[in-house]
Amino acid sequence: MSLAQLQQAALYLQQGRAAEAEAQMDAVLKRTPEDAEALHLRGLARGRQGKTQEALADLQAAAVRHAQPHAVLSNLGNIKRRAGDLEGAVAAYEAALERQPDFIDARVNLGIALTDLRRFAEAVAAFETVITKQPGHTAALNGLGIVRTHQGDEDRAIDAFSTCIAMNAKAVMPRINRGALHRGRNEIAASLADLDEACRLAPRLAEAHFQRGHTLRTLGQTEAARDAYRQAVACAPQRPDIHRDLAGLLWEMGEGEGSTSILEQVLDQQPSADLHHARARVLMRTGRPEAALDAASAALALDARHADAKALRGEILAKLGDPAGAIAEIRAALEISGGEDFAIRHQLAEACLAAGVLDEAEQALDAVPPPEHLQKHVALQATVWRCLGDERYKRLYDYDLLTAKRFIETPPGFSSLDAFNAELADRIAHLHSTRAQPIEQTLFGGTQSPGRLWDVDDPVIQALGRALLDMASRFVSELPDDAEHPFLARKSDQLKLTGAWSVRLASGGGHVDHIHPAGWISASYYVQVPRAVLDGERAGWLRLGVPGVAGLDLEAERYIMPEAGAAILFPSYMWHGVEPFEADEVRVTAPFDLLPV
Repeated sequence: MSLAQLQQAALYLQQGRAAEAEAQMDAVLKRTPEDAEALHLRGLARGRQGKTQEALADLQAAAVRHAQPHAVLSNLGNIKRRAGDLEGAVAAYEAALERQPDFIDARVNLGIALTDLRRFAEAVAAFETVITKQPGHTAALNGLGIVRTHQGDEDRAIDAFSTCIAMNAKAVMPRINRGALHRGRNEIAASLADLDEACRLAPRLAEAHFQRGHTLRTLGQTEAARDAYRQAVACAPQRPDIHRDLAGLLWEMGEGEGSTSILEQVLDQQPSADLHHARARVLMRTGRPEAALDAASAALALDARHADAKALRGEILAKLGDPAGAIAEIRAALEISGGEDFAIRHQLAEACLAAGVLDEAEQALDAVPPPEHLQKHVALQATVWRCLGDERYKRLYDYDLLTAKRFIETPPGFSSLDAFNAELADRIAHLHSTRAQPIEQTLFGGTQSPGRLWDVDDPVIQALGRALLDMASRFVSELPDDAEHPFLARKSDQLKLTGAWSVRLASGGGHVDHIHPAGWISASYYVQVPRAVLDGERAGWLRLGVPGVAGLDLEAERYIMPEAGAAILFPSYMWHGVEPFEADEVRVTAPFDLLPV
């Protein structure tokens, strides 16, 4: 064994020169194939280069004979976690802790993996064990704050982040996470202060600029948000999520085809499957399916097992009139994902529905979805039942029982509901600083306000929130109890407003049919309704029952006329859209979601 070569390889790893570290260890292992430390270092070097299977083989071999197996097992867990094998990562961290219970790094990483698995109680225990031993441990306090955020315990999340910052003023990630949480709590000034400081402390950290861009976007400062996103891209040019949000913002600002120009510049210099997929998604969402197909194919040329790109290619083929090709591509994508990706599972069900292959659509939905995919799952299952003539459909789409139009009470301080709506319409108009609809949303012919409406520090908007919550609580109290119904089983006397935004539709505008995946009850409050909509028969009305599945032609089952001062409520899984209308006035709404507490 050459100690000098091992030290040189370790130095290469510190410098980010993983390929050179691997070559150094290849030379050592050629002479001494059983050298545990050389296997360990080569495994780390291979992991840094994305050679996951080779890295895992090296680390597993090293762990058997290494003098410090807990360190090797912890690194094995890190590589498994980066590769998406969270259960395997947890097993590796637990094995490391069996050998060395006081190994702090393994316990922190165990907490992170458990958080990703949504095993929150266990994650809290892991982080709190570390904090008990080291009260100022930055990663453990930050991890605890993240778990508390996931649990909806925002006060204790803020406490964890704040404690971390108080004990380490230069800690950046807890400041970023606290800034994002402040934004979600309508504490915009505090959010911007945290994120400004994070950018000052870590000017090359993409996440700091990215989150700052989100806060600026929430404030309606679109040009400043664009600059923050550009800075984030400069720091991390390979991050597809930043590129997608930047392209989306540029589209809303009226850049049109130029919205993907920065992404294309990066692709010219550093092509990757993830970035080609991001570009394909933007192109598809902005009405350019042929170009999107080329981009998805470019992603697959670089990585034939890129499940998301393959599924998107199938979605595009369906849009272009090739249902058989669409099903084949999405079926293959689901197989690549091991059947675990419910977004792809739902894409397959949609493609089969559009092609009339109802048995495979039903089979694709024969699985229990995680909570974040429940609403879409129920919507598609109901659609299959409708196509099959199955009576279970009517139980889920009982419009008389599960939908309602209700007026709010006039908020205090206003002489009438009309006066309140006039003031609200004016406040909402100031939030719309973009020129086009968001690319990932359902409206056309109008604009949507950035961020979450309840984050706007405006007394009129906050009064709307209180009035809507009161009205919705009365609606829920009148619903029957039914433990076997996917909607009624979640009935609660405690509700919270979650997603909310405002929409201004001009003449010719409307909404394509969709559901709200993050809600339980969804609704739209009507602030301003053009006279032409009120006098018409269906134009500008809410329609229910048309599945938002491209290529599936089913008629609407109910239309409800909007009226200023009223909200229309329905289960979040219920397909809904808005008929286009022609009018001289703008149609102004405030759609929102509710969750049971």
